[in-house]
Amino acid sequence: MIDCGADWLGRLRAIAPTAILLTHAHPDHAAGLAEGAPCPVYAPKETLDLLHRYPIHERHRLLPRKAAIIGGVTFETFPVRHSIRAPAVGYRVSIGNFRFFYLPDVAALPNASRALRGIDVYIGDGATVRRSMVRKKDGTWIGHAPITYQLGWCQKANVRSAIFTHCGSPIVRGDPRRVEAIVRRLGFERGVEARIAYDGLTLPIESSKTKRT
Repeated sequence: MIDCGADWLGRLRAIAPTAILLTHAHPDHAAGLAEGAPCPVYAPKETLDLLHRYPIHERHRLLPRKAAIIGGVTFETFPVRHSIRAPAVGYRVSIGNFRFFYLPDVAALPNASRALRGIDVYIGDGATVRRSMVRKKDGTWIGHAPITYQLGWCQKANVRSAIFTHCGSPIVRGDPRRVEAIVRRLGFERGVEARIAYDGLTLPIESSKTKRT
C-alpha cells in the first residue's frame, strides 16, 4: 500500500496490507497511521521523524535513489519538491519488466528525464489541470504542478501513459466527461495517453516480456 491518509484510519486491519510506503507526512497521506499499523511502514527518515508520535512498531528507512525490495517489488525513492515542512518523494516501482512512477503530490521533479526513463505508466498529481499551484518559499518550489507540466515531463522522457490521481476540486467538482476529455486531449497533444483515476480503478501490469495482474 502506498500512502495511508486520514480516510483510512481504523480500516487498515480490514484490508490487511503487508507493507505500507509513505510519500510524505501530510495528513492526507499519513494520518491513517495515527493509531498504528498492522504491518511494516517504509518511508524516508524525514517522514518517519515527523510521525514519531504515531505508534508504528516496525519502521524502515528508505534512502534517496536507493532500491529496496519489498514483497518482491522493487521501489526506488526519488526526492521531489512539494513541501518544506513535509519533504516528499516519488517512487519508481518495478514489477518484473514493468515500471511505473508514483507521484501524487509534486511541485517539481528534479532530473525528470532520469527519474522517468523507461517508465511504462506515470501516476501523478491531479490537483489542477492547467493552473499552476507552484510557488517559491525560502528558495524552494512548493505546491502542486498542473497536469500540463507533468505531461511535459512524460513527453520528454518518452512515457506514453499517464494517470492522474489525488485530484483537486477543479477535477472532483467538474463534469467528469468534460474533464476526462480535456485531459485526454492535452495528453494527445504531447503523445501521451492520459486519463483521470477514479475510486476502484484497477490496472493490468504488462510488459513485452511479462504479464501480471
